[in-house]
Amino acid sequence: MTTSLTNPLRDFRTNALGTLNLLEAVRSYSPDTFVAYSSTNKVYGDLKKIRYTEGPTRYQAADFPDGFDESMPLDFASPYGCSKGSADQYVRDWYRNFGLKTVVFRHSSIYGGRQYATIDQGWIGWFCRQAIEQLRDKTVKPFTIAGSGKQVRDVLHAEDLIRLYRSAFEHRNEIAGEVFNIGGGMRNSLSLLELFALLEDVLDIDGKLRFNMGPRRKSDQDFFVADVGKVQRLLGWTPNVNTSEGISRMLEWAEGLSSD
Repeated sequence: MTTSLTNPLRDFRTNALGTLNLLEAVRSYSPDTFVAYSSTNKVYGDLKKIRYTEGPTRYQAADFPDGFDESMPLDFASPYGCSKGSADQYVRDWYRNFGLKTVVFRHSSIYGGRQYATIDQGWIGWFCRQAIEQLRDKTVKPFTIAGSGKQVRDVLHAEDLIRLYRSAFEHRNEIAGEVFNIGGGMRNSLSLLELFALLEDVLDIDGKLRFNMGPRRKSDQDFFVADVGKVQRLLGWTPNVNTSEGISRMLEWAEGLSSD
């Protein structure tokens, strides 16, 4: 998301204009093609109007025990949110106006093997790599996080995401025009601090991971967990890979990558 603040025009061209070009190509040359768009929870903005409580390791949104569903108002709040949100709405409107078979998936945090994460994208993969580096080299400098570390996301393993997309294709006629919030749900939610504790346990790290707290990122959400009730009802889909298993798999892949 932070790269969109330094180069918003590139973000627009990639996400908004690129998606519009694709939709127009499908409309002109292959109108029966099914289009599944990978949107983002950032279309809901920073969610500052939600009432939060702060616990020892995480923020909580007590008024939303199952997370946020698709009725949450859109509020893009960042160049990234604007470009993805514009594309999100184009995809929906090309169903309404031109009859294309489209569906929008508003993703929470996706992770899994072969996620070549950066500090700006793919936080699970990024911090797995930082933990492995500290495990192997005690002299490695502490890494930096944005904010308190109590920000919460629900995480979804890529294996479950692929299963969802395959199911969506099989049921494309029934779900055309729909929008779904997609993530691991409340059962698979965790904060940065909780992720660090899990990494320390799985990797059997002697002591605590070393990190510094930097300033919060602009337009960051303190808490986002997807309410996946709608996709469960319409597609019968639910995540199978729990957080502990998924993180263990991620570390296994990342350790092999680090040893190459």
